[in-house]
Amino acid sequence: MDVAYHWSPSTRRLGIHTDGLKIGAAPAVNSVGGDWHNSWISLSPTPAQAWSLSGGALEVGGFSTESPIWDLYEVDITGLPIARAATADYPELHISQDIPADRVVRVAMRLYG
Repeated sequence: MDVAYHWSPSTRRLGIHTDGLKIGAAPAVNSVGGDWHNSWISLSPTPAQAWSLSGGALEVGGFSTESPIWDLYEVDITGLPIARAATADYPELHISQDIPADRVVRVAMRLYG
C-alpha cells in the first residue's frame, strides 16, 4: 500500500469520515483568498511535510484557523492519479479525484500553534 498524509482542522472530521477527501472543499489554508477551491486533493509524503503545507502555512502566512485541534490522516493512494507540485522542492502531491472515506484513516491529532 502506498500512503500519503493530510492534516485538516477537526471541524472537518465528520465530513471526512463520512465522505472522504473531496475536490472542491473549502481549503483550510487559502493564501489566494476569495472563493478559491483547488481542483485536486493536497497530500504529502510525510506527516511533517503535510503539516508544513497546512498548519505551518497558517503560522507563516498569519492566517486564522477554524479549529485549534487538527487531525492527521493517512491516505491509501495506491492506484490513484498523482501529480507533483510544480517545483521539485515543494512536497505537495496532487490527487485529481475524490478519495473515498475507506482510504482515509485518522492516525493522530495535534494542537495548532
